[in-house]
This record gives sequence, structure tokens and C-alpha cells, in this order.
Amino acid sequence: MSKFILQCNSCNTIINNFSVWFQYNQKCPACTSDYVSVKYSNLSDRLKKIISSKEAVRNDMWRFFDVLPLHSSSSIVNFNEGNVSIERWGFLELFAEKFFGIKLKIYAHRHDNNPATGSFKDLAASMAASVLKEISINNYVLASTGNIGVAYARYLTNVGINATIFIPETASPFKEAEIGCFGQRVYRVAGDYTSTKRFAKEFAEKFDIPLSGSSFDPMRVESKKTMSLQWATNMSEFPTVYLQALSGGTGPIGVYKGCCELLEANIIKKLPRLLLIQSSKCSPMADAYSTAKQQGFLQGWEKQYPVYDNPETQISTLSTGNPTAYPVLSSMVHETEGDILSFNEEFLILIARIVAFEVGARIGPAAAVAVGGFFEGLRREAFQDGDIVMINIGEGIRRDPDFMLRIYPENKPIKHVDECSVLDREKLRNSIWAEIIKIYNKRRRE
Repeated sequence: MSKFILQCNSCNTIINNFSVWFQYNQKCPACTSDYVSVKYSNLSDRLKKIISSKEAVRNDMWRFFDVLPLHSSSSIVNFNEGNVSIERWGFLELFAEKFFGIKLKIYAHRHDNNPATGSFKDLAASMAASVLKEISINNYVLASTGNIGVAYARYLTNVGINATIFIPETASPFKEAEIGCFGQRVYRVAGDYTSTKRFAKEFAEKFDIPLSGSSFDPMRVESKKTMSLQWATNMSEFPTVYLQALSGGTGPIGVYKGCCELLEANIIKKLPRLLLIQSSKCSPMADAYSTAKQQGFLQGWEKQYPVYDNPETQISTLSTGNPTAYPVLSSMVHETEGDILSFNEEFLILIARIVAFEVGARIGPAAAVAVGGFFEGLRREAFQDGDIVMINIGEGIRRDPDFMLRIYPENKPIKHVDECSVLDREKLRNSIWAEIIKIYNKRRRE
């Protein structure tokens, strides 16, 4: 029996391998759905063997090779992605207990430290490059808000696969330059991310080149599930809450799948609650979920969501205004008794500053949304006493140099030493906390 197959989630049709999947333009040959899941032979036995193993052959994402959709280890394309730390962030625990009277254990999954491009998109890029290499695809097309474009450019270049990458006009010029530096072709599209995806689709059809799939892309989903496998492998207790900044939704879909597989293998006893956070300036999923909750989740609620054209968010990586994955993702959130919230984008700088002061992590804007979502979750009573919270720190500051300049603006040149003063770092730290406490005391009264 083959190690894995792809199975349509709509009609259960079996697609034998990725070659067939791409032959049918990444859609089910029977019903044309693009939502398939990878199924493995002897899944539970494979997982139990991996999780219980005391001596991992490797420390990166590919330590989970036996439950990933690749046949030959010789096809692996990697830069040590996934070999990142899971850190206890006590400063957030102290805040929760002092100001909200709730005891939590809070962990940060530090994907900002992924060595290839500094984001958790490296997981997807490694998987995609490996699968494309194995089935001998030499050209690829994708639309990206920036981070995944950079990651794919790095990994596909490593195996000589040509990539054409479309980014929206609001994407960072640094990311455009980085994609180009790898020798891949990048086009900036006049319009938002929805327009960018349309251009990529038209280009792929015109030149008959495979196009990076939707939020349900099985390569990307399988790569993201490895986050949950790492928790099961490296932690003494499994998270009860998973918190992530939300754009298209592939990350939480992958985490959910990984947790379901762990549950099936009886390695964990319960799925973690999905607590997903959108920027207040691009929050179609959060807005839809809030409305559904207020109305008592009426029949068909998961199919009702707004589409925001040209969202004004400054966080290009979270600028998905047309949330096509919402019907599936919202059902997962509802099943796990989680929530989809929005975080006020205006407070991102404060969040990034306090994280840098407390633990020395220089996080990017999307990661700041995730940490900000923790504060918002406290205000909304989304946590229970004793919860084990995992926050996905999905990107580092090198993914957005402009954001770093907003965190620490450039000084004007000095002319006299009298303009200088001795630093009182503790005073500066306390002033940042005072601003955060002021904001949340006000919001708690609203």
C-alpha cells in the first residue's frame, strides 16, 4: 500500500499521488473541489513511533518524514526549518495573573528564528519544493503578500525550479527585492491581494504552469501540521489554546489537522481551542464570526462572510480581504470552542516594544498581532484558569524592516554632548507597560 493518498473532503474521491493532483489542476477530478486531505497508511502507528522516539534522526521539520507527503528522503529540500525553540513567556503570565486574576502557562513557538527566511512560511516552502522536486515540476506560479513569496523563492531556487511570483502593490519593496535577489521573477500588481491572486491564476493558465494552491493546498497544510507534532514531541503537556494571527487560514487548518491525527492516535485527549486574530483594518473572518456568535450560530452561518476590497491595513501579510477558507476554518474554530477576534492595529508598536524589552525577540507586525491578540483574549475572557497557551510567533522583524523603523525611529544627529542623557532602561520599560495597562483598563470598561 502507498505511504499516502489524497482524498477529497467533499466526495471522498481518491487521488493516488501529487502527479495526478497537478494533472487535474489541483482539483478533485470528480467534483472539482480544491479541498483534499492527505491520508496515510497506518497513521497511528507511524505517529506513535515518531513521538515516542528518544533519538530523532534529525531535528528539523523532516523528523516527521513518515507522516509527511513525500516518498523519498532524497527529495527533501531544507534549511533546518522547524528546528526552532518553544519558549515560556512568563511576562505574559504575570500580566494575566496580576490584572485579570487568571493563571496561565504561556509558550511562544519562535518561528521568527527559522534560518531560511525568518518566518513559519519556511515550513510550507520546504514541503512544496520537496514535492515539486519529487514529481519533476520545473516551473511554478504563486501569489503572495510577501513572506511566502520570499520563502518559496529561496527554496525553489535551491533546486532550480523557476518561480513567477505576484505581489500586491502594497507589499514591502524589501520583500520584492529579496525575491528578485534569488533570481526569481516577481511582479507587483496594481490592486489588493485578491487582484494579485487573479493575475497569478490568469498567468498560470496562459502558460500552462502549476499555480500554488488555495488555503487548502495539501502541501502547505501538511507542513503546518508539523507545529502540533513538535508540541507533542517536545512538551510535557499539550497546549489547550492555539493562538495565531490570521490571514488566509492555512496555518490553523494545518494545526487542526495535526491535532486531529494526534487525537486519532490517542496521543492527546482533546483538541486545543483555536483563538485566531485578525488586524482591525482587515478582519472579515473576525467580523463574520462575531456576527454569527451574536445570532446564535443560525443554520448556514459559516457561509456568511463579508468581502473587503482593498483593505487599508498596513500589514500586507494579513491583507486577505476575501476569506474563501472561512466556511471550513470557522467550523474548526466552532468545533474547538475557540474564537476569531480582531486586534487594534494602532497598538502594534507597543506590543512589539514590550516583547523586545522582556525577552529580546524582535517580532514582525503579524506576530505582534498574535501577541496583541493574547491581550484581547484576556479582555474577552477567552482563557480559562490553567490554560496552556501556545502563541505562534510566525515572523521576525527582518521580514519587515519598515516596521523596525516604526518601533525605533531614526534619531536626529546631535551637535552637543549636553543633548545626551544616561539611560534608565527600567523606567523606559515601565512607561511602555503603563501605556499597555492604560489601553486595556480603558477597553475593559467599554
